[in-house]
Amino acid sequence: MIGEPTPDPRQQVLDRLSASIDQFFASGGKAEELPGPSFEPRPTRPIAADALAEDDGPPKPGSRAEINLVRDLAKTHTFTEAVKASGIERARLLQLSKAHLITFLVSSTERRARTAAKKKREAQRAAHCQQIKALAGTGITRNKAAQQLGISYAYLVRLMKAHGIDFPARGRLK
Repeated sequence: MIGEPTPDPRQQVLDRLSASIDQFFASGGKAEELPGPSFEPRPTRPIAADALAEDDGPPKPGSRAEINLVRDLAKTHTFTEAVKASGIERARLLQLSKAHLITFLVSSTERRARTAAKKKREAQRAAHCQQIKALAGTGITRNKAAQQLGISYAYLVRLMKAHGIDFPARGRLK
C-alpha cells in the first residue's frame, strides 16, 4: 500500500474508451462523417401597414430638415418654447444651436432672472472684496482667509488680482 503507485483515473477512462472503440470496429462497425453546420438566414418578418405611415414627430437627428426647423423656430420662439414646439430634446436642441450658431429670442422673464442673478453675483463679489481687504492686515494666511470667507483659494487670488488687493502670501511670522 505505502509506496505503491496509485492508478491514474484519467488513464483508466482512456483505456476503457480505446477498448470500446476497438470492440466496435471488430464487430463490423463503420465510421460515418456527419455534415457540419450550414448557414440559413432568418425568415423575414412581414411589415405592418401602420409601421410605414409617416408620423409628424420631430425630423431625423442630423438631417437638413432638423437644422432648418431649428433656424425657423429661433426667429420667433425662445429656447424653452422651441423645445415644446419642435419635440426635439432639450440637450439636442442646445447642441444644434451651438454647432450652427443659432440664437433664440430671450423672454423678458429670462432676461430679468439673468440680470438679477448677475447683480447678486456682483454684490457678493464686492462683499468678498471688502472682507478680503479687512482680513489682509490681520496677519492670517491667505488659505485661512479663504476658509473663513467660505470661498476657494483660487477665487481669493482671482479677486485680489482683479481688484488690486495687497494680501501677503504668508501671515505674520512669529
